[in-house]
This record gives sequence, C-alpha cells and structure tokens, in this order.
Amino acid sequence: MKRIKIVSYFSLPTDLAEEMRGWPEFVAGEGYSVDLKDTASGEEVSVRYGEEDEDGYVMVETSNAGELFDRVLGRVVSALAAHSDNLLVSR
Repeated sequence: MKRIKIVSYFSLPTDLAEEMRGWPEFVAGEGYSVDLKDTASGEEVSVRYGEEDEDGYVMVETSNAGELFDRVLGRVVSALAAHSDNLLVSR
C-alpha cells in the first residue's frame, strides 16, 4: 500500500471530487473523498480527509501505484495549495 499524507489547516474547503469528476477514472466522490479506478490497468486510488490530534489531513492511497496515483496526487496538491499557503506532504 502506498500512502501520501498532506497536512494543512484547511481554512477554505476544497472540493477534490469536483476537481476530478470529469476524469474517465472517476468512480465516486464528494468533497474531500474521491474514488478512482483505471479499468485498463486495474489501478485504484482513494482520497480521504481525516483528523489526528485536531490536525486535518488528506490521505491519497493506492495498492498499486502507477500513473493514476501520480496524476491524482498532483491534482490534490495543486487544488489544496490554491486554498492554503502551507502544505506538509509526507509518506
């Protein structure tokens, strides 16, 4: 399982599902939660919001990292950065 955690203060909501709704890999999603699947490769990627010790984070995960994971991660970082001046990205 490959996971990337993105921590921020999330003062402005970001609709990550809307950011990817037009992608052919989009399966379902709302707000910070998104599920995507590449039918050709079988790669599945999920994006979820969580909280730990009152800090918010977004987790991007896949069991089979490939091109879709890279594209989703790039879109998530870009969309969150548009609403924040501080993101911490870690494994």
